[in-house]
Amino acid sequence: MARQKIAILGGGIAGLSTAYQLSKTPALRERYEITLYQLGWRLGGKIASSRDQMGRNLEHGLHVWFGCYENTFAMLQELYASGAPGGPLRQWSDAVKPQPFTPIGIHTAAGWAYWPITWPSNPGVPGRGGLTLTLWEAVTTLIGWLKEILDDLVPAPPLAAVAPAGPLPLSRQRFLSAVASGLVPASAARAKADALGSAAVHGFHDVAAAAHLWAQAIGRDHNRLDPSHPEGILDLLAWLKQSFNATFGPTPPAGTGLQVVRDLLDIAHAFIRGVWRDLLLTDRPFESLDDIEFRDWLLSHGADPKIVADSSLVRTIYDTAFQYFDGDVGRPSYAAGTAIGVIIRLLATYKGDMLWELQAGMGEAVISPLYQALLKAGVKFRFFRKVERLELSADKRLVERIRIAVQADLADGDYRPTFPVGSLDCWPSEPDWTQLVNGPAMQAAKVNFESHWCDWPAAREELLVRGTDFDIVVLAISMGAYKPLNAEPGMCDELIAENGAFARFVRNIPIVPTQALQLWCDRTTAELGWTQAKAAAVSGPEYLNIWADMTQVLTVEPWTGIQKPKSLHYLTGTFATTLYREPSTRKDVPAAAAATLKAGIVTWLETAGNAAWPLASDGTAFRWDVLTDPQSRAGQDRLDAQFIRANIDPTECCVGTPAGTTKYRLHPDETGFGNLFLAGEANRTGANTSSVEAAVMSGMAAARAISGESIAIVGYDFLQRRPSQGPG
Repeated sequence: MARQKIAILGGGIAGLSTAYQLSKTPALRERYEITLYQLGWRLGGKIASSRDQMGRNLEHGLHVWFGCYENTFAMLQELYASGAPGGPLRQWSDAVKPQPFTPIGIHTAAGWAYWPITWPSNPGVPGRGGLTLTLWEAVTTLIGWLKEILDDLVPAPPLAAVAPAGPLPLSRQRFLSAVASGLVPASAARAKADALGSAAVHGFHDVAAAAHLWAQAIGRDHNRLDPSHPEGILDLLAWLKQSFNATFGPTPPAGTGLQVVRDLLDIAHAFIRGVWRDLLLTDRPFESLDDIEFRDWLLSHGADPKIVADSSLVRTIYDTAFQYFDGDVGRPSYAAGTAIGVIIRLLATYKGDMLWELQAGMGEAVISPLYQALLKAGVKFRFFRKVERLELSADKRLVERIRIAVQADLADGDYRPTFPVGSLDCWPSEPDWTQLVNGPAMQAAKVNFESHWCDWPAAREELLVRGTDFDIVVLAISMGAYKPLNAEPGMCDELIAENGAFARFVRNIPIVPTQALQLWCDRTTAELGWTQAKAAAVSGPEYLNIWADMTQVLTVEPWTGIQKPKSLHYLTGTFATTLYREPSTRKDVPAAAAATLKAGIVTWLETAGNAAWPLASDGTAFRWDVLTDPQSRAGQDRLDAQFIRANIDPTECCVGTPAGTTKYRLHPDETGFGNLFLAGEANRTGANTSSVEAAVMSGMAAARAISGESIAIVGYDFLQRRPSQGPG
């Protein structure tokens, strides 16, 4: 029997994940002939990385992995088990390592500072064991976190006497009843119960510990006991918040531990109250809350409006997920149910460590092993292919033709996209011009095949026809490529006109421009003035609000003939612009974006760089001489030796999840066209948020829908299942 031909359009991680799942076994390779069509010269999409002429690693942005990325870690482990890249990357745990220290930027009386947060490790291994926690167990874990933070940050008893606030008597009665009945072990809880009933409360730690003991006693199933038990726990948390404010005042000094705890108690109470009343008690899925904005949802459950508006603890989730319309931090929006689910997955279900960092470029650590595995499995790659238009059959039910612009013809054979840097298989920052017909002229013209605004004429058109070149199509190109952004024709216009659900999906899911900065420094991080542990920080000064010390990557950068820098720093954030909407005829857009971004970065370094690196400032201005520059330029010109990237190309923008948009997301098999499947972070998954995990899950779901194989996708239904349905 002839193999079905599958055309995968787009070589980002979603398309690669689809190809990987459809070619994993000999049986699948007998069923499918897979060809992947990719714009330009490299794979990886928004997690692509490359090496420049000095061998420096250049990333799309700062990409970290969270310990709850079950499917991504599982794929990485499989790839390394079948053949690691070698050199320093001998096993998967060499490619990604724990980064437990994740400080949060906060405002202080003196300006910006970073509040230290170190996440404890646990025995789990990400990618193994699935997701087994119930939602109530996740709530219990969050209460446990709250207790530990109080133990660490709030002064130990005795404290000033505070009369029990309103709900305390009922809370105490219920808690004592739980102890008396044996639900909560008396040996562990008696001291806490006595403390709750004393005339002068001995400490907040007792109340938090009682709440945690009580939550643990309920077990896995919140329905096992009547609702008075969770309500009693909420009363204890409300009392904690009220008495803390009565003891220390409602406005503790900015930037202090007391302010952090004040914010945390307020947000945690509203969050847990909302999860209990809106999800657990009513047995509704996370997505049922997605028409509500997350901050509005917190307010509806009693959070303080000023804390919700100003606290970095709230802003962290928006910054991490790029949840701002047009990248503008003044326009935040995150669908409440998805935000709640993401927070619970991040905080309560991580394995091993909360955060993991790449030890080399994403291209060589992840994409190259995947590319090599796919080549061995018989997957064909066609580089320099820009999809121009998908055309439907006469009955409008199938994709009949795919029109592709061949950006460049090859001088000989198949394109060989990678090259060695030491023992690593790396991707170049521009094509290997020697492999292309007319390559020297293209190189002289500085052609950027990945740019939406590239004006170099195509070598020719390639027409793919159903039944001859493909049977099934996987649209794995980032949504920005086919989203109507202006009056120009788009690749999916015929599909949008024909199918309402597909049209609503494309029109209503927004994309978000971002920016990235890499700084190589002639000073160590300590010499720049950072006095804490190696950091991966979030919610710092806008717009480069996410920063990680990535000095470990220097070990795989050769810097031949040049003194190697002493530290390396990656920064990222959204980019407040609408340039991504400009038509392809506006050839000046990339230059305009680069100029705007450089000016913004200069201002940021001059005014905010001292938040993390106080010794990189002389007290009035940024010390540009700390930056490595092989050309020894002076002042701001040294920034030209760094790497700045404006991610404004529609395919490079991330996908937003604002309130009211989840209902428009489609699962990979819901395009409305019989032979067309979707793969990408814009799809409906168990994440619904821009991330490598969402893209991998979508690719797996596309492969599952195409093949009918029982491909287990951990957490795929997490946001859509009801609490009573158990783990997902």
